[in-house]
Amino acid sequence: MVSAYVHLAFLVAICCGGVHGQLTQGQLDRDGLCTYTFRDVCVSQRMRDVTELRAIVDSLQAQLTLLNKVVAAIPDLRQAMKQLEGKIDDVKDKVEEETGGKTDKGSTGGAVYTRWRRKTCSGNGTKLLYWGVVAGSHHTHKGGGSNYLCMPRDPEWGPKTTDGFQSGGHLYGAEYEALSNDPFSKANAASLHNNDVPCAVCHVNGRPTKLMIPAKLTCPDGWTKEYWGYLMAEHYDHAGRTTYVCMDNAPEVIEGGGLDKNGVLFYNSEATCGGPLPCPNYVEGWELTCVVCTQ
Repeated sequence: MVSAYVHLAFLVAICCGGVHGQLTQGQLDRDGLCTYTFRDVCVSQRMRDVTELRAIVDSLQAQLTLLNKVVAAIPDLRQAMKQLEGKIDDVKDKVEEETGGKTDKGSTGGAVYTRWRRKTCSGNGTKLLYWGVVAGSHHTHKGGGSNYLCMPRDPEWGPKTTDGFQSGGHLYGAEYEALSNDPFSKANAASLHNNDVPCAVCHVNGRPTKLMIPAKLTCPDGWTKEYWGYLMAEHYDHAGRTTYVCMDNAPEVIEGGGLDKNGVLFYNSEATCGGPLPCPNYVEGWELTCVVCTQ
């Protein structure tokens, strides 16, 4: 019985900061600062502390269980995110296809360019306005226009027309003159020589500036490559002069052509040394490349 009182005195000492006196015959020495009443208070406080600690442990255990469930679900969440990203990309592609690449509400402006020798646009957020056939002045004529035109396949006429040729400019369809120095890919046409030349007029939204760079295959930093190819124009010895255009590297042809009518003609442009062109960077006689860029 004495040992029990000593144990109780020890508990009271812990709670109350010390016990003056001893337990004898079940009574606490009256000279001490603590009495039996302190025992009840201290033991009760200790019980409340233990209860609160158990509640904290239970709460932490519940949070740990929830965290383990979240960690276990991460692989499934990652898979779901990949599937969602794939769906978002599909929607973006469809929007770009339908709107010509205008996916941002604040996106404004755009550029129009002609993709020579192709019937389609290059992608990259572009929209095909129309495709047609290349035309221009006859290579033997001294007058007429000097530029190439992309003529639509379904012309619309004014209210008044006159049959026959009058004293005006004449437009002729264009043909390839692809001789032994033909550098083009044959991915879309096995033969180019004397075939008629298609063209595609493309609109790109959000990139209002277009640039054609001769003798380059890459665009400057921050620019988007629309396509690359080879620089072409009329023969140097023909009477008519034309503009230089960038012909797509993988040209197409118009079905039913190849009649060799020799109207407007396209020849590869080659570098010539002996002037301002910095040779040997340029190599005499090599076919010049080109690239079309937008920003």
